[in-house]
Amino acid sequence: MKCFSTFILFIFIFSCSPKGPQTYSSPFVGKSKNQLIAEKGIAKTIKVYADYEIYIYTIREEYFGEKNPEINKSTTPKKVFDIEHIYYIDSSQTVYKYQVWKKKVSYK
Repeated sequence: MKCFSTFILFIFIFSCSPKGPQTYSSPFVGKSKNQLIAEKGIAKTIKVYADYEIYIYTIREEYFGEKNPEINKSTTPKKVFDIEHIYYIDSSQTVYKYQVWKKKVSYK
């Protein structure tokens, strides 16, 4: 019974974890689109909608774990993540929302 309770708790915790972007505070919220571009450069992905734009800056993180002592470096990462920094810009050209989305990448 104790094992079953632990299993149910484990399922509950992971079913409640967020699946998409998480909203955070950012020093760019309230600033203009031009200030964002001046500081971070042109975004890799820009999506334009009727009332707003989305600027997405993507970075890749690779985790190698412990190094192979025989060749003194790992050659294949154990985990790879793309981290998207997402800025929402309204019709008055002001950043009004910032989100981060960490996505696991299948690496072959």
